[in-house]
Amino acid sequence: MHRSGTSMLARILDKAGVYMGYDLTNDHESWYFQRVNTAWMDREKLTWDNPSVPEKADLKLFNTYSFLRHYARITLQPLKPISFLRSDSWGWKDPRNTFTVSQWLRIFPKAKVIHIFRNGMDVAISLYRRNLNFDFTDKWHSARLENKLEGLKLWEEYAAQAYKYDYLFPGQVFHVCFEKLISGDENSIMQLESFTNCKLSEFIKQEIDSERTARFNNDEHRELMDFAQNSEWMHKLNYL
Repeated sequence: MHRSGTSMLARILDKAGVYMGYDLTNDHESWYFQRVNTAWMDREKLTWDNPSVPEKADLKLFNTYSFLRHYARITLQPLKPISFLRSDSWGWKDPRNTFTVSQWLRIFPKAKVIHIFRNGMDVAISLYRRNLNFDFTDKWHSARLENKLEGLKLWEEYAAQAYKYDYLFPGQVFHVCFEKLISGDENSIMQLESFTNCKLSEFIKQEIDSERTARFNNDEHRELMDFAQNSEWMHKLNYL
């Protein structure tokens, strides 16, 4: 889900030697994979804030040439992207993957999927505050997220979809709690290292910050807290 620590986790993996793309956005997303995901969703009038699984994704939108050219930046100088050629593993980050991962696993059937989740109330507040920075004509503005409660509902949609993959792709999906990572929880770090086969602890410890949790916990967000009491996924993920 957006605002759940996905950029932080992508940076950690990048520092640990997992190549995350040459064409990165400010949010550490690969423009190439973002464009393919968006195109798959656009064709069925889906968006990141009104999502669903695209049923008719055209796999031809991905091709090896464009992948190597844009994601890895291999053109006429194949030795230029040394970091990609040297890396033992590679990947990309995009919260839209939550709804397109079934398509990607048709292309990369042995891929591993990491789902990082965060307290839904913190996510809803973060989405709401970010949305206030955009004029309604801005492409990043979301009419839905003018309401904090809708942010929590959207978080539930992402969580519900992410956990479906445990049954669809057993053994290929790992769920990690944002709050545990930034508190330096040794068990969570050890499990993530085992799943990725990467040494991550020193980079995760650089991100430890106890102030990044429970931002919802004040009277300003009482309405959201009351709503969360009836949230299925707030209960399932033990945030209540």
